Amino acid sequence: MATDTKTGTGRAFDATEMAKTWKEGYLKGLEASLEWQEQSEHLVKDAVRQGLAAPRQWLASNRDLLVMHWDQIQGQTNGVPNPFLAFTRQVLQTSQDMAEPMLKTAADACETAFEYYETSIAGPSRKFALEINKKVMDTVIPN
Repeated sequence: MATDTKTGTGRAFDATEMAKTWKEGYLKGLEASLEWQEQSEHLVKDAVRQGLAAPRQWLASNRDLLVMHWDQIQGQTNGVPNPFLAFTRQVLQTSQDMAEPMLKTAADACETAFEYYETSIAGPSRKFALEINKKVMDTVIPN
C-alpha cells in the first residue's frame, strides 16, 4: 500500500513516516474543518436569535411609549382626551397583542429546529465523518 518500501537503483526509500505524517495532517485538517462547520452553525443560530429578538424589543419599547400619558406626548394640559390618540393607542395595542405571541412562537420554533438539527443531524454526521475517515486512514496507512 502507501507505506510499502520502494527500492530504486540500489537505494531504499522508506515512505512510512511520510505517509504517517500525511495521515496525521489530513485527520487534523478534517477535525479543524468540522469544528469550523460547528462554529459557523452556532453563528447562524445566534444571528437568527438576534434577528427574532429585535422586533420583540421594538414592541416592548413601543409598549412603554403607550403606557406614557398621551397628554404628555401631545403636550395638552386641558384634560380633554383626544379621540384620535385613543384610537391610535387601541390599534397599536391590539397589533402588539397579536404580534408578540407570533414572534415568541417563531423564536421557539427556530430554537427547537436548531436543537433538533444539532442533535439529530449535524452532531452525529460530524462524528461519523471523523470516525469513518480515521478508519479508512488506519486501513490505508497503519500505525
